[in-house]
Amino acid sequence: MSYHIKNVLSSLLIVGGLLLVAGCSSQKPKEGTEQKKILSHSIVLADPFVLLHDGVYYAYGTSSDEGLEAYYSDNLKEWKRHPQLILDKKDSYGNKWFWAPEVYYNPRNKKFYLYYSAEEHICAATSDSPLGPFVQEEKRPMFEEKAIDSSLFIDDDGTPYIYFVRFTDGNVIWVAELEQDWITLKEETLKQCIVAQEGWEKSWGR
Repeated sequence: MSYHIKNVLSSLLIVGGLLLVAGCSSQKPKEGTEQKKILSHSIVLADPFVLLHDGVYYAYGTSSDEGLEAYYSDNLKEWKRHPQLILDKKDSYGNKWFWAPEVYYNPRNKKFYLYYSAEEHICAATSDSPLGPFVQEEKRPMFEEKAIDSSLFIDDDGTPYIYFVRFTDGNVIWVAELEQDWITLKEETLKQCIVAQEGWEKSWGR
């Protein structure tokens, strides 16, 4: 089994940056739902993630205890805020702490997959649009143990994996294989990837 750890390490160096993921085809936001343009430096999103799909950029991030919101842009400079939450907590596991959303397109079934954390558990929801609404069909986490900040990775052979932070001896990065539904985690494949070892890595800003 190949976990492509080297590739993941490279991605992790862009902490706090924007991750660009290419997609295939999508509908642009409907007319009448747009708001006035917002400059990129005016957007406040923690844990940002950007999806490029059909020539449109979609920005997601931690923003509200009511769910998750999104912005979209044609040029990465001027953005418009989608007026509705892309995920409302009524459609999700958990009632607070909606963190670190990432959205991926699956060309196999033409669905969008939203990976996020809620109440310190990793979750996944699906939609027909990058702007949602995303719905979690079964309102339960992907992994019963507490974990956060999940990222999807598709290997060259098409095998899906989920990387996430697990609270084992601190914040430790783990990986597990997923079923082809991109949601069901195979716990027997859990593997530890990266752990803080140096003193400065454990300082927590002190």
